[in-house]
Amino acid sequence: MITKPLLRSVIEDQLKEIKNLKHTVPRTVFHEVLSYSGSSAFVIKGVRRCGKSTLLMQLMRTKFNDDFLYFNFDDELLSDLTTDDLRSVMETLIEMLGDKKKAFFDEIQNVRGWELFVNRLMRQGYAIFITGSNANLLSKELGTHMTGRHTDIELYPFSFLEFLSAKNPEVIKKGLYSTTQVALLSGLFKEYLLKGGMPESVVLSNERILTEIVDDIVRKDILTRYSIRKPIELKSVVRFLIANASNMITYRSVAGNFGIKSSVTVEKYMSYVAETYLLFEIRKFERKLKMIDKNPRKVYCIDSGILVKNSPSVLEHKGAILENTIAVHLKRLGKEFYYYKDENGREADFVIPHDKTVIQVCYELNAGNTEREAGGLLKAVERIKAKEYFIITLEQEQELQYDGKKIEVKPAWRWLLETEQIKK
Repeated sequence: MITKPLLRSVIEDQLKEIKNLKHTVPRTVFHEVLSYSGSSAFVIKGVRRCGKSTLLMQLMRTKFNDDFLYFNFDDELLSDLTTDDLRSVMETLIEMLGDKKKAFFDEIQNVRGWELFVNRLMRQGYAIFITGSNANLLSKELGTHMTGRHTDIELYPFSFLEFLSAKNPEVIKKGLYSTTQVALLSGLFKEYLLKGGMPESVVLSNERILTEIVDDIVRKDILTRYSIRKPIELKSVVRFLIANASNMITYRSVAGNFGIKSSVTVEKYMSYVAETYLLFEIRKFERKLKMIDKNPRKVYCIDSGILVKNSPSVLEHKGAILENTIAVHLKRLGKEFYYYKDENGREADFVIPHDKTVIQVCYELNAGNTEREAGGLLKAVERIKAKEYFIITLEQEQELQYDGKKIEVKPAWRWLLETEQIKK
């Protein structure tokens, strides 16, 4: 059992953290959180340390002043916290702060049985806001015990727009950009491409977080929860998958690479790490659903800074980093997307069937690759009868004429800003 004196000490420290919160970067999802007024639990999900706690604090300070209860369960002092302790947590909060009807809980999925505790509070009239960094634990428990009683959003590391808000907010504008602004935006995007958007890394220049987060996820979110018998093997597979971001993989080939007897083991490892939001995979576009699982997948890392710091060799393949950045942004926009590859090996990086859009990503177009990139793009366009298609590069901006069609070539920074500002 956790003692009340310890809980009081933890709560005091956490409240000080809220009061000492300095200027924070506005998140593009903040208006969704701020405008929420329903009776179901509001759940913010995302990878560790992507800013979920800060988003909660922004909401508390903006909308509720001091009229809230707050507790962060992701604290080393609370590693032994059990379901039985949740009542003590609530009692201590009320004793210290009064019976306020808005309750904010950070990383509550760390405690087994949390969903029953939250359900009880909701029946008692509390408005509940939750953050969590494990998709499966959250979804499974919410789906089992709180069906129809929760509203979810996903938070990602800083987008390029949010990165600019942190680094140079005055450069953000819609429409046309001057030559000076284009040069500035292009330079800032190159920094974003390599350093990524993890808030502590961007705002506090704490690049250690980019390696620490992988270790924390493996240790706290996978090894402990799933009782992995071969932790070194798991760590090696996770590192390998990060290093192969933007590449096609099969579970069988990864298993063979590490001498793992069954590809099912690798599939489980991938599912565990995907649940933490660190990695995600996309599948080949197929008309026949039964064919989708038979093809290789492409894997991506949730942040390019994490990718670069944990696999420095990827700097030799900057096109992979650029593709990874575009994939993460498509996830951020809520798109359902696939990769395309035909029987002759012609490829397009992303097809979005619902939007009838095809996107090719190429770090730099030149005489040696333009035909391949444009050809693969147009084959995918033909396959899904796309209405919109273009090539994203690091900084080139032009119009190609290929096979009787006009193909727009866009710099990545412009496409990132245009799509997010439209959403915003």
